[in-house]
Amino acid sequence: MLKRFWDQYYPFILALIPVLLLRDFTPNNELRYIAVAVEALREHHWVAFTLQGEPYTEFPPLYFWLLMASKVIFRHWYMIQLGLFSLIPALMIVQVMHRWVWRYEMGGLRLSDGSQSRDLAQWMLFTSGMMIFMSFYLRMDMLNTLWVVLALYNFWQILYEPLGANEESGVKPRERGTVRYQFRFGAFLLLSFLTKGLWGPIIVFLSTILYLLVSGRGKSIIRVWGWRIWLILCSGIAIWLGALWVEGGWNYFEHFSDARVYQPLLYTITRHHRPWFYYLCSVWWDSMPWGPVCMVMLVCSMLNRWRKYPEKGWLRRFSLATPLQNFFAMTVLSTLVMLSCVPGKIDVRLLPVFPFLIYVGVMQMGQWQWPLKWQWRILWVCRFILIGIFIGGCLMPKFNAEMGCYGHLCWRANRVARELGTTDVYTYHLQSMSNMDVYLHRDPKEATVSDFVQHRIKNALLLAEEEEYEDLKLRLTRLQVPIEEQGVIVGRKGPYVIVKTP
Repeated sequence: MLKRFWDQYYPFILALIPVLLLRDFTPNNELRYIAVAVEALREHHWVAFTLQGEPYTEFPPLYFWLLMASKVIFRHWYMIQLGLFSLIPALMIVQVMHRWVWRYEMGGLRLSDGSQSRDLAQWMLFTSGMMIFMSFYLRMDMLNTLWVVLALYNFWQILYEPLGANEESGVKPRERGTVRYQFRFGAFLLLSFLTKGLWGPIIVFLSTILYLLVSGRGKSIIRVWGWRIWLILCSGIAIWLGALWVEGGWNYFEHFSDARVYQPLLYTITRHHRPWFYYLCSVWWDSMPWGPVCMVMLVCSMLNRWRKYPEKGWLRRFSLATPLQNFFAMTVLSTLVMLSCVPGKIDVRLLPVFPFLIYVGVMQMGQWQWPLKWQWRILWVCRFILIGIFIGGCLMPKFNAEMGCYGHLCWRANRVARELGTTDVYTYHLQSMSNMDVYLHRDPKEATVSDFVQHRIKNALLLAEEEEYEDLKLRLTRLQVPIEEQGVIVGRKGPYVIVKTP
């Protein structure tokens, strides 16, 4: 099984290995997640996480459990080790989508020469903008997308079973018991909730309800969303909240209930940080280069069928050729509408849209009978993208510091501190400096101008951007602080300097 998996996805894995080996942790998100895991291991917190001693309630615990388990097993923080929590889910998403269309879709992926374009869909999905970027970025969104895709896949198995290769629709309504699929459906919904809160379950709920209503199967809602699913979901959430209450106490539980990860779902529609149509625009550039192609193919196919079947109702006239294509299209549409109706719009929340957008777009290529030569041209563009990612990964050491990463700066600072026998480390106007303790193995302190004026910084290292440090020296000179007390630069890394104070 592993050999077959490697044979199928080794181009994707090889393209990302240099990035995972040579890239540094970004301070805003990646270092913060690691700092939360470090503090949890140090304080023996398993549910009620903290950051710099303050309750950290931005995300549920599943991703942090993975980080903590990785630290216990490997003893260190390595990018390639933690990056697997994004790369493996990305590859599994591609695998699940490939298996999904292989079992349930027959006609839509057939090209003019009779071949199938499933392999083309895999390459297009993995090399689409944010999809490939989030495959090596340390964030829980790719893992959440995997749970969403698996939940929707099991929803489809509850409704349908596959037909033979000669059946164009590819499915027929399932009449046998669906208990195991319901348990899987509920389990993946729970995992999605424990990964990123309510976003995943709401995407699944709206997508399935909309599809059942539009396809005229509204009576199946109770059967699909049966008591087993709600039992798994509610009991799992109750156990987690109970553990949170026991470990964090009432004060932590109150703080958790006000976490900003849940607030967007409670705000009114008018409280947007960005315009309501933001996602309708960003989906085009976030999924470059293949998302716009698939969007155009999808819209053209819907309009073509709307003109082709004037005798149907106005809503049914927009339906696509097969039930699976309709379901993918409904998932894309419902998710875009839902995300447009909540504030706090960030592009990464569109990630669950891309698998369904790419695959339904490739299905429309089959419906329009694209010639085989276009498939080869697209495949070569995908290969060039992977080659570009590989070359960019090999050049990452030259750009880590320029991108604002602190890893090499802190490693140099630790070496200088050992050579000079200093213990205290200060920072000056560095973003997310509190998370640098992951590298420094000590808590850095924020320096101010008054600290230099009052001579409170002695025999210490100061980390700052060179421009900020030059500005600090000018301010200290105006305040008549002697030059010898302003520190001496003892090291440089990218735009940063390491200063030794007297």
